[in-house]
Amino acid sequence: MCKIIILLSGMPGSGKSVFAEVARKKGVPVISLGDVVREEVVKRGLEPTLTNLLIVANDLRRTLGKDAIAKLATSKISSACLNNCVIVVDGVRSLEEVETLKKSVDAHFMIIAIHASPKTRFTRIVLRGRQGDPKNFEEFKKRDFEELAWGMGNVIALADAILINEDTLEQFISNVESFLLKVTKDWCT
Repeated sequence: MCKIIILLSGMPGSGKSVFAEVARKKGVPVISLGDVVREEVVKRGLEPTLTNLLIVANDLRRTLGKDAIAKLATSKISSACLNNCVIVVDGVRSLEEVETLKKSVDAHFMIIAIHASPKTRFTRIVLRGRQGDPKNFEEFKKRDFEELAWGMGNVIALADAILINEDTLEQFISNVESFLLKVTKDWCT
């Protein structure tokens, strides 16, 4: 049974996926809220472009509420909690999502915000070339403003801890490993 759920938040390109990958390599299950949106885009027969991802995410929030993505992920999160002391929920974007998860799963919750400057994040996004990522700085700003409109800034402002990701990839990975080791020691031993 889960003792702690790490709710991961941060602007696009800040390093959430790196954190999630490090967690997976350490045996910590990761549920990605972004994957929930990507799955819905595919279900609707759409290409996973930035425009379609934003349209579907906004449509889900309009029809199911500001906590729509969390609602859709609750069963996956509960399932992951059955056999794990700690799990990570990647991509929390609103306080409504946080509250829905807290009501749905009996565990302690820790919000972790990852921060990197816009210049650093844009460079990373261009280099990673993920389908649906912005192709230019104007699209990048549009996506940032969409995510901030969903309430991500509020989640970041209320984070229990902030990890700064402006150094090398190796340094950030080391920081994440240290953080996960501490959480595991504190909660799972």
